[in-house]
Amino acid sequence: MTIPEAGEPLATTNGAERVRKRLAELALIGGESGGGVTRLAYSETEREAHRRFCEWASSAGASCEVDGAGNSVAVFRDGAPYFLIGSHLDTVLHGGRYDGAAGVIAALEVAQAVGELHRGVRAVAFAGEEGARFGRPTIGSSLAAGMLDEHGLGKLRDVDGTTLLSAAAGVGLDPTATPSWLGDDVACYFELHIEQGRQLETGAARLGLVDAIAGSVRLHFEIVGRADHSGATPMRTRTDALAAASELVLAVEEAGRQYRSTVATVGRLQVKPNNVTTVPGEVTLWVDLRDVDPDLQRRAARRVLDSSAEIADRRGVRITPDVLSEQPPVVLSAWPRAILYEECRARGLAYRVLSSGAGHDAAVVARRAPSAMVFIPCVEGISHSPREQASPEDIALASDVLSSTLRRIDELQRRG
Repeated sequence: MTIPEAGEPLATTNGAERVRKRLAELALIGGESGGGVTRLAYSETEREAHRRFCEWASSAGASCEVDGAGNSVAVFRDGAPYFLIGSHLDTVLHGGRYDGAAGVIAALEVAQAVGELHRGVRAVAFAGEEGARFGRPTIGSSLAAGMLDEHGLGKLRDVDGTTLLSAAAGVGLDPTATPSWLGDDVACYFELHIEQGRQLETGAARLGLVDAIAGSVRLHFEIVGRADHSGATPMRTRTDALAAASELVLAVEEAGRQYRSTVATVGRLQVKPNNVTTVPGEVTLWVDLRDVDPDLQRRAARRVLDSSAEIADRRGVRITPDVLSEQPPVVLSAWPRAILYEECRARGLAYRVLSSGAGHDAAVVARRAPSAMVFIPCVEGISHSPREQASPEDIALASDVLSSTLRRIDELQRRG
């Protein structure tokens, strides 16, 4: 496979073809017969994808290092401060081939093609961005930013009871030994991502320039009633954990409807003993609540917690809540976005400013360094699905815009 030369335009047939081939290669790692991809955080498939990233970076002349959290950093040009470009390589269960992977491939394209700069240049593949396995998102970037400690790590386990620390150890990593390396040395972080919505696809814009990223609260509830025979137990004497959980699911939905910008989802339930002839005795459920307004996010989470207490009292079940993670919304830096505006205008390229309802590593990095995000259209807004689809041509175009933007910023900072 050809690699881009320094200074080479990326929005070309060759650039799109490189992107297409690399997406196809990555899709084989954790690929499924139905077209989906499963590379869960701290699994062997995630690590294999990271090894492929480092192979690609090394073939382009970069050195690649992996920290204790599993973040892979390719140094294309040494020096500080440095530009950092990247995304993640893990997926949700039965996910798509573009979420995260498109941004990592774009990072390699940009880092190789940007040419000689006065700043350093690094590409990063963050580990564990999806909260699909352990309920907490952006694990790798949070550790690199010093925003997740050993106590927080120790609480995280998957549905099989495997702790994050043991899963990481199983693939040769030690997250507790991760240095906090995201900070003043990062001149600016850039992340390309599929939009995971329909605003770009339904309009004339080919690129989305992100101004804010929604925060999220992940809640975990254990509901304990009493398992009884479904035929022999009168309705009036039951303490049905699933019936209580059903009320809580509706309460979560209602909390998400209270404010225009709020969304709230129960995406996972575990029922015990899960027999058709047994009144459910235990239910565990997980809640994902998001908003771009920090006050409304807190209010909605409080509403869900209050509802759980009221349901428990009225139904005579025990409901134990736990806050797995809480990340406030983030407003991204205005100045790198302004340079992106200028680059789009200079090309006559239609763009749209929008907010992201989905979380990203950029939201974490933005708390430590200037950060910017570029969205490309996602067909029908479908994401976290085998039907997820985006255009390699759009990825190549956005990569080219990012390359030019880095050159502009580098020159402006050199002069200033």
